[in-house]
Amino acid sequence: MLKISAPDLWSAYFHARFHSPREVALFCDVSFQTALNWWGAVTAPASHTALLMILTDPGAAAFFQDQLARAA
Repeated sequence: MLKISAPDLWSAYFHARFHSPREVALFCDVSFQTALNWWGAVTAPASHTALLMILTDPGAAAFFQDQLARAA
């Protein structure tokens, strides 16, 4: 389930934390197209980006736990 829902989870997170795909691209040091894919739930970020989010956002883990609890 987590692998299937990962793009939607990450999209929701990026919408909650950032104002635009451009901000995501700049913060995560990825191309605008990659950020746009994450923003639109086309793909999910790789593990190094996930780690960046967890290490830089104290609320990230709680955000994902809440989203998963709602889906259950």
